[in-house]
Amino acid sequence: MACIKLNKAIVFGCVGGSVGLAGLYLVNKSEIASQTVAADGVTLNAITLVSGAKAIPVDCYKNGAKITDAMRALDGAAGMEQTVTLTVYDKTSDGMAIQEALLSGNFVAFAKLKDGGSIKVAGLYAGLEAASMDGDTSAAGGFVTVTLKTPDNSRGDRNIVALPAVWTYLEANKLT
Repeated sequence: MACIKLNKAIVFGCVGGSVGLAGLYLVNKSEIASQTVAADGVTLNAITLVSGAKAIPVDCYKNGAKITDAMRALDGAAGMEQTVTLTVYDKTSDGMAIQEALLSGNFVAFAKLKDGGSIKVAGLYAGLEAASMDGDTSAAGGFVTVTLKTPDNSRGDRNIVALPAVWTYLEANKLT
């Protein structure tokens, strides 16, 4: 296993404790033409989408979207199991089409955090696939909760943050 040395102190930093997402985009992994990760291995400097591809905005209303991470350890390797949970609020045929697309896709998530605007990236290498989709017409407004996560057959992904330019690029190339 490679030895990575810590070169920064682990400090609190006096940043507020706000939780949740200010914004979330999903991108079909197959529609990313290129990506540039910094030499530190944890900073996404830039991405380029294939011609005509769009980032998919996800409403983060009342914490209706979130990302969680958990270590996944395999023999000789460790990575992060990343999970994106989101709510599909649309109960029309458009909402059903969204659910069907989420069931069969492989995605990368870009999430702007409420506390400071850091941009967390999930699924950049392994992608995120549907793990569950649950709805109940008698609870939670009848909305559907979708969970996308790191595929079971992968070692996991990496903890990555994106530069603000990546968010700006996604906003300029989003579905409307």
